[in-house]
Amino acid sequence: MKNFKLYFILTFILLLSLSGYSQQGYITGSGVLIRSDHSTSGAKKGSLKLNQEVDILDVYYPSNNYNEAILRTKTNFYDRDGNGSFVFSLNAGKAVKVIENIDQNQYRISFKNPNGSIGFTKISSNSLEFINGEKWYKVRTNSGLVGWVFGKYVQEHYSGD
Repeated sequence: MKNFKLYFILTFILLLSLSGYSQQGYITGSGVLIRSDHSTSGAKKGSLKLNQEVDILDVYYPSNNYNEAILRTKTNFYDRDGNGSFVFSLNAGKAVKVIENIDQNQYRISFKNPNGSIGFTKISSNSLEFINGEKWYKVRTNSGLVGWVFGKYVQEHYSGD
């Protein structure tokens, strides 16, 4: 009986693989980062192009990224709490860390550049897109690069008949 179950499972897997069924997706933004982990703090492995096709390998639904958000507008950062000297600007679409909810409409955020400089600012809640619990996709590109992409930038589709 054990052999029959094993034979059935292996046959099913073989038929599924021969059917050409796979989960694929397309990247819905330009310069979308692919990361080493399913978090905005994961190391950057590269960037993906608009409409680039990817194989979807896994999906992750985080429960603890309450302190991450994406900028909706270009934002200036300063050396301390938004009151110090100008350090750098970030364009809309960059992921930032939410440090503190100052009041109902304002947050303190930070960003660490690859060169090590850290900037801070205060920002309106309307200028942030919070990503609490948003899914991440583990993808593989045609060139073999594997990493995680924020779910907002992946459109799923299925192939195979």
